[in-house]
Amino acid sequence: MEWNELLKKRESCRVYRSDPVPHALLEELVASASRSPSGCNAQPWRFIIIDEPQARAKLIDALDDDGLTGCPWGEQVPAFVVICEVKATLKPLVAARYESQRFAQMDIGMAAMTFCYAATDRGLGSCMIGTFHEQKLRDAFGIPPEAKPRLIITVGYDKLCHPPRNKIRKPFEEICSCNHW
Repeated sequence: MEWNELLKKRESCRVYRSDPVPHALLEELVASASRSPSGCNAQPWRFIIIDEPQARAKLIDALDDDGLTGCPWGEQVPAFVVICEVKATLKPLVAARYESQRFAQMDIGMAAMTFCYAATDRGLGSCMIGTFHEQKLRDAFGIPPEAKPRLIITVGYDKLCHPPRNKIRKPFEEICSCNHW
């Protein structure tokens, strides 16, 4: 798919068909995401693919953050990918000035974006979720204390398959200036 078409087509999907996503395809998407840029090429991420029924049930439970948030449509999601932040190893000169995790969340955001665009390119829908019960997630999937769950991405075949909605964006002048604020 051509880049500008992909930018227009990708949007958050919350209604999925029941078809499973082939595990090999999920691994391809993670491989694509792993090629995202990261500060000092630190690659401060660890991806967990969740596509087995028992694991999906545990993840859906972790999406309920004591009633604060939740994912009422989670039962229909064929697969999830959890992205965790892990210790970044920066180049010595950079590490001397900045703490090791300074760029990690931006790096994870770029990896998540790459994952979602790669999913769209392969005919899949996706949605990023940033709210969840962290301890339930840790307990369910054995996430060690030194790793920090940051995002969950839902993945599946879009059930609605409608044309992309008209996305309202702020006026260009409101988001960009040249040579001054």
